Amino acid sequence: MTPTITDHYQAQQEITLLWEKICQTLNDAEIDIQHITSDLLAPVDQLHTGGRKASIALLEKTSLPSGCSIVEIGAGLGGTARVLADKLNAHVTAVDITPSFSYACQQINQLMHYNSINTVCADACRLDQIESNSQDAVLSQHTIMNIPDKSAVLDTIQRILKPGGQLLLHEIVAGTNKDPITLPVPWASEPEHSHLPDDARFRALFESHGFTIRSWEDISDNALNWRKKHSERENGERETGHTQQKSPLNPTLIFGARFQQMGKNVQQNLANGRISIIQAVLEKQ
Repeated sequence: MTPTITDHYQAQQEITLLWEKICQTLNDAEIDIQHITSDLLAPVDQLHTGGRKASIALLEKTSLPSGCSIVEIGAGLGGTARVLADKLNAHVTAVDITPSFSYACQQINQLMHYNSINTVCADACRLDQIESNSQDAVLSQHTIMNIPDKSAVLDTIQRILKPGGQLLLHEIVAGTNKDPITLPVPWASEPEHSHLPDDARFRALFESHGFTIRSWEDISDNALNWRKKHSERENGERETGHTQQKSPLNPTLIFGARFQQMGKNVQQNLANGRISIIQAVLEKQ
């Protein structure tokens, strides 16, 4: 049977196992789970390039009001959803297709008293539980590259956004070098799980689905510098950063020992121009 994208992220484990691993790792480090913080969680709940700083930089491109309603697709363990709640006092629906991610996200939110975040395990192409014209914004970070039917997910985003609502993107797209990307990478172990859109066609697709592009920026150089720094830390060639020093958690809890090679491959793909990273803000017409 062909592995699914859920298999890639969850490896057919019990949905509670990732959360149990996180709890055990913190317990082994003599950290009380009741005292969990964003810094402790950052190595596993901010897996996109650029980490939490990239999420905040994207928010700074918008003018969303306090108390707004936001759907995040591909929310993972909810790191960015909690940033949205902290920065905007937002009501967030954190959507992810991987059950173990959604379960861990829910447990963390309960422990940290994020009552304004609703966790939903669902396919972003089919969000029937979210009302039409109900959301001020939708945010996607490193998610659409995993979705083969991009028209379907854009139809869903278009439906749930209010008129004038914003779509915030921090995504990986195909680079100018059309050679196949080196695998594995964090979003794909097999070619059939990676659906990187061409930059120009990606823009045209949004416009054809009723979006106006307000900003569209290639931030690949920043992403490459960030990835180089983290690869050096993972190889023991650079002192760990403040967050990594404080936390015993790391992405191998999710990806296993292959994560170090995944990080190297992301760096190589960026350096060779096989992938690019874009940051964009679009508006529903």
